[in-house]
Amino acid sequence: MARYWVAFYRGRGRMMDKVVRFATRSPFSHVELIRQEERPKRGDTVTCLSSSARDGGVRIKDIELKDGKWDIYEVPWAHPSTWDRAARHLGKPYELWPMVISQLFNFRRHSREQWYCSELIAYALNLSMPHAKSPGDLLRAIRDNVATWDYAIAVQRGLVAPNPVPEILEDDDETLGPAPG
Repeated sequence: MARYWVAFYRGRGRMMDKVVRFATRSPFSHVELIRQEERPKRGDTVTCLSSSARDGGVRIKDIELKDGKWDIYEVPWAHPSTWDRAARHLGKPYELWPMVISQLFNFRRHSREQWYCSELIAYALNLSMPHAKSPGDLLRAIRDNVATWDYAIAVQRGLVAPNPVPEILEDDDETLGPAPG
């Protein structure tokens, strides 16, 4: 069964990489989705899926994960259809300036006919509000979901006790005001 990984680009890159890092306040300017059994290692050439301005939009490409330029994270909770969700958009154009503007001014607008890298991968991973995910935001969402995944697996295996749901005290109802109706 294939496993999923996301590679985050932190290399110097071109001027556009600097603009993305500045606008998104992140050390990362680009992300790639990887589907393979073994953990990719720095220096490996792997098949990636993403949206890239350099390549004109959504594409599949073999990329060398050069040491010092890529950070790689596993996404153990990714659905088996993750790759296919992204691949459905192959050939659609890259969306640079709406992404930069939305990060600077928080417009939260997007088009399903254009994609930027972290938006496409967040969409493929079925994360909420993919159009609001910069590369750094995507990494935080992945880490949060991995922590939840790890906790759920530990509970399932009996390694930790589940957190009890806090009881709602009857006095708390008073702070909500009168019941409607």
